[in-house]
Amino acid sequence: MELFWTLILSAIVLGLLLLLLHEHSSQYARMPPGPTPLPFIGNLLQLNSKALHESFMELKEKYGPVMTVHLGPMPLVVLVGFEVVHEALVQQADVFAGRAVPPLIKELTLDFGFVQSNGERWKQLRRFSLSTLRDFGMGRSRIEKWIQEEVKYLTNEFRKTKGSPCEPTPFLSRAVSNVICSIAFGQRFDYQDENFVKLLTLVDDSMHLFSKPITLLYNIFPALIKLIPGHFKKMLLNVNEIKQFTSAIIDKHKATLVSDSPRDFIDSFLIKMKQESKNPDTEFNYDNLSIIILDFLTAGTETTSTTLRYGLLILMKYPHIQEKVHKEIDMVIGRDRAPAMEDRRKMPYADAVFHEIQRFIDLLPLNVLHMTTKDTVFRGYTIPEGTVVVPMLHSVMFEKTKWATPDSFNPGHFLDENGCFKMSSSFMPFSTGKRKCAGEGLAMMELFLFFSTLLQNFSFRPIEDPANISLSPDSKLIIKILRPYKFMAIPR
Repeated sequence: MELFWTLILSAIVLGLLLLLLHEHSSQYARMPPGPTPLPFIGNLLQLNSKALHESFMELKEKYGPVMTVHLGPMPLVVLVGFEVVHEALVQQADVFAGRAVPPLIKELTLDFGFVQSNGERWKQLRRFSLSTLRDFGMGRSRIEKWIQEEVKYLTNEFRKTKGSPCEPTPFLSRAVSNVICSIAFGQRFDYQDENFVKLLTLVDDSMHLFSKPITLLYNIFPALIKLIPGHFKKMLLNVNEIKQFTSAIIDKHKATLVSDSPRDFIDSFLIKMKQESKNPDTEFNYDNLSIIILDFLTAGTETTSTTLRYGLLILMKYPHIQEKVHKEIDMVIGRDRAPAMEDRRKMPYADAVFHEIQRFIDLLPLNVLHMTTKDTVFRGYTIPEGTVVVPMLHSVMFEKTKWATPDSFNPGHFLDENGCFKMSSSFMPFSTGKRKCAGEGLAMMELFLFFSTLLQNFSFRPIEDPANISLSPDSKLIIKILRPYKFMAIPR
């Protein structure tokens, strides 16, 4: 009798498992086509773990612009090309507005902040952050003056080198970060401030760690975080040290807060916390504030400073382009006043060069991961709720049907037949749709003012033959990491 009941229970369990597997397989049966995955590892053997976007571009030739690729056991829907990326992120914005949070990020930030959150938390914090940034002048003259002031400090640092070879990363990182610090903390830091230098070292180190292939493995097989914890522990230590820096500043703000007179973003958030103190469902708490400031520092510093560093390298490789920008600056601005945003419309060539730099360097080739918010039908395929989506920015910025010479650096991509600036709908370094980067306005202002002021004051010369300059990044897994280089800033 005991054997009989054991057989019956086994049959029931087996039946339930088969039912679950059938439901799972039928749920994913109508998903986009893609390479056949192997058990456990998925399509990993068919992918370049150091440059996933290159593998996805190759697979697109066989499976089309909408395809399913498995990273380990996890299916990803990969969108390749402007048409499908725009259709998903703009025309079906609500469906594709979810944020897929990789396991490693979840371990480091616990879903706090708004960049890696979803639902009500994302809506409340993003709305507040955008409104507060606008209040403090994002895209307006107040922040423009902060940037103009900061770039004066930067040009002074380059003048101190007296034209001798120097490594630009520390200068550019400190200058760009000071703009973020002015908004978030209400203060800038001296370039030699030990705590400030340590903070930026931690941010830079974190980005390098995040771009290692083992980070991809952590996100595919989260168990490795505990089985091989060394890499993760380094990242966690960095994040905690950055949070210690920001927590000390938050504590100072709390002690000196004047409720009707916010000095910066932190003050505004603390005031909102007081206003919502009796709301049990409020998202305005110290955990969210800490991670928002962390996001400001990492994203706001690394992306813009890397773009500046990459751009100067490109201009040294193509000195004739640098010279044309110099001539336009001399003609429109001259040498006696600081460049201003109002100059931009009178400088079509320089504006085209600065836009082409952003397109060509392809800083975030995969974009930040999205996720479907509900079951949906997209181009005839059924995509279940919670599916990770990769709207590839690389495929948009290098699409052969949208750009005349996508693989070459060509400012003509942003100029019409009369030499006037023209924008392209395929220009989306900050992504598009509801998850578009909240700091786009600030970043574009920084890039124009930093580039134009530096080129007004200096000619940048390489320490090698321009023909030998390599524009290949050191890493291109998540974010492009540029190899260190030196240049000579020659006063004009």
